[in-house]
Amino acid sequence: MFFITNVKQILKECYQITFSSGSCFFLRLTYLTSVSAKRLKINEGFSEEEMQELIDAGLAYSAERVAMSYLGRSEQCRFLLTRKLKRKGFDDSIIKVALDFLEVQGYLSDTRFAQAWLRMRSINHVEGQLRLLSELMSRGIDRNIAKVVVEEYFADIDEDVLFAKAAGKCRKLGKTGVAAESYLRNKGFSMKQINSIISIL
Repeated sequence: MFFITNVKQILKECYQITFSSGSCFFLRLTYLTSVSAKRLKINEGFSEEEMQELIDAGLAYSAERVAMSYLGRSEQCRFLLTRKLKRKGFDDSIIKVALDFLEVQGYLSDTRFAQAWLRMRSINHVEGQLRLLSELMSRGIDRNIAKVVVEEYFADIDEDVLFAKAAGKCRKLGKTGVAAESYLRNKGFSMKQINSIISIL
């Protein structure tokens, strides 16, 4: 059996717990599945299985705090944040629990990340819907979310204006024929757009 020797509430749902084994960690009640919050008191004993649940809850809280440090700097998407947490040594199951909590609380949002990413991308890049959709999906954004965000973005921006800018740069670079077509396709513009001007490039 493992016994609690000290317990301190640090936030509404978060506790610092010290055990007779000498281990000490923080946990959030949300991450407990079968151990009742009422049992988090001095001299309460726990089986090895219950202790593992408490340890996992502590690890989930640690993963949550690391994730929040990244989110405090900039918007993150679940896929890339998962990779960062894996590099920090957290297991998949622990990461899932922590990120599920952050999504429910509204701290983590793939939609918000996609919107912020598009705003930043547009500063230095002239690209069409196809390229932007592909770039978001390569960052782990669900296709449906990416599609909605890109469509919303282009509701306020004329893609033909962007295409004209890209075609102008293509001319400056001296690209013609197949090279021009490849350049514009790589920028995410449709063949319909490209075919409309390829003969004059």
